[in-house]
Amino acid sequence: MNPQYRGAVFSAALSVVFLGIGGFLATSTDVSCGDGGEQMQPGDQCVTIAKDGTRSVQTYDEALSSQRTGGGLTGGALGLAFVGLAGYQVIAGRRRDRESAAAAQATRELLAIPLPPEAQAPAAAPPPTVPTDAVQAAYGAQLGGYVRSMQPGKRSAMLVYLGLLALVAIFLFALVAGQGGATMLVFGVIALVCVGIFAAVLVRSPLVSKKARLLGFHLFAHGFVQATAAGVQAYRWDQIITIYQSIIRQKVYGATTNTNYSYILEFADGRSLRLNNFSADMRELGPILQDQVARVQVPRAMRYLHAGRAIPFGAYTVNAGGVANGGRSAPWTDIAGVKIENGGLRLCRPGGKSILGGRKVRDIPNFLTFVTLVEAHAGRPMAAPSPANG
Repeated sequence: MNPQYRGAVFSAALSVVFLGIGGFLATSTDVSCGDGGEQMQPGDQCVTIAKDGTRSVQTYDEALSSQRTGGGLTGGALGLAFVGLAGYQVIAGRRRDRESAAAAQATRELLAIPLPPEAQAPAAAPPPTVPTDAVQAAYGAQLGGYVRSMQPGKRSAMLVYLGLLALVAIFLFALVAGQGGATMLVFGVIALVCVGIFAAVLVRSPLVSKKARLLGFHLFAHGFVQATAAGVQAYRWDQIITIYQSIIRQKVYGATTNTNYSYILEFADGRSLRLNNFSADMRELGPILQDQVARVQVPRAMRYLHAGRAIPFGAYTVNAGGVANGGRSAPWTDIAGVKIENGGLRLCRPGGKSILGGRKVRDIPNFLTFVTLVEAHAGRPMAAPSPANG
């Protein structure tokens, strides 16, 4: 699923939760005296004394009205905010679908361009530690000589987020536990669900599961085999149509505490593959995937461009004359190179100023192919198109 659509589903779910909490608080008759105080009944008064000695008195009706107004407005506002966020993510997801389809179409065409055969290195046999079914899958897909194997990763942003969500749910349940009644029941169910989801993900992760640690990736000269609990799948480098990359570094006081990797690969046969920190050590595997995709695509993309064709890369389009972004374009002589910073990419003029606007790396399909093409042609005009290269 498109990551924007997943975000939209998550935002919509949160909107339902907050609207439900707001609706519950707006109709609840359970009122406590102060924070964690005794539950009030109609006709009761709540007397509180502040640290400065100020004494305040609130009747049951006043406390109930305050709770309903505050809870309803807060829950409703948060719910509507997440509804708006979900709508924005749906729009962004549709735009990405269109851009991805355009990039895939161009990539299919350029991958059909024949190239002279590469010099073949001596084929290396897989070691005995590689499962037999993985070796057979590699042989059937003609992946060539064995390179290396990689175990599944042991860290995942999802596990961290679910753990934090479970802790927050437990904390909220502890706050309302003294009130009893329906409030405690609702928050108890929420906490139980959050803890159950976290536990289910944890027991299936390589952190706990021995079976999960036996799975992983086996790299070969012309592709790779992924071994999962459902079986093995072989993938060729020259069948990767698009690859998306997202790297998010979490920092505390300027120091990186965690890095979350996400890669989405789409193949010529319609298959897709989503990889994250659970899949393998993506700090190593991610650059390998990008390098191999660029190795296959760049020589063909050069011929494609020199034949007068354009290649879309998300919001950007590369052609023989330069780069375009929407209604704007810049010739190669106005582009000095590419600058990547904080997960964003921008093209630079010779003086260092940005040109054509920046984009997030995560929204650029075949990112390394795009960067390689720009760096290869920046600062000088491309040779005239040659029909013989079409």
